[in-house]
Amino acid sequence: MGNMSPQEFIMLISKYLDAEKLIRENPAVTREMINAFFREICQTEERGQDDSCSAPEELPRRGQKDFCKLIIHTDGASRGNPGKAGIGVAIFDKDYHLIEEVCGFLGETTNNVAEYQAMILAARKAVACHAKEVIFRTDSELLVRQLHGAYRVKSANILPLYQELVKLLDKIPAWKIQHVRREDNVIADALANQGIDSRG
Repeated sequence: MGNMSPQEFIMLISKYLDAEKLIRENPAVTREMINAFFREICQTEERGQDDSCSAPEELPRRGQKDFCKLIIHTDGASRGNPGKAGIGVAIFDKDYHLIEEVCGFLGETTNNVAEYQAMILAARKAVACHAKEVIFRTDSELLVRQLHGAYRVKSANILPLYQELVKLLDKIPAWKIQHVRREDNVIADALANQGIDSRG
């Protein structure tokens, strides 16, 4: 992020998201604005790569370095329930410096499935980084409560995803998941919508 502080970075993203809401009825302009936004954040010193989002299969191996502690924001979005869905994952180090942002298109599915798929991708990234401690942050209250054991997993669509996620989390020495407001999850939210837009 160069000389930009994390707070300034969040404000920049919030500005783009607010603009998107104002022109939501003009999809062409919205796509142009979001694409310009992602060109800006993807061309940071820490990425040093092109203006495309990372493919979900890639591993966050900045300089082949392992990260002891990670903070990972996740989000899943579905335009319609079910509808076109995407996922977004924003990975930070312990000082909240952005390491990697990832977006992906899921096809037609529900919002809850998208939230789980985003969390599974985040857990895979953490395992690939050999993280010793991870804080996951999401605006999905259902996901948080199910992982905390407050809600049972009853959906046949969610149960296998829950089981896969638990197996991945077992590979992380120390982790916790926190529910955050949507306005505190703007990077992952923008990435999830970028994932949807990547397939038109």
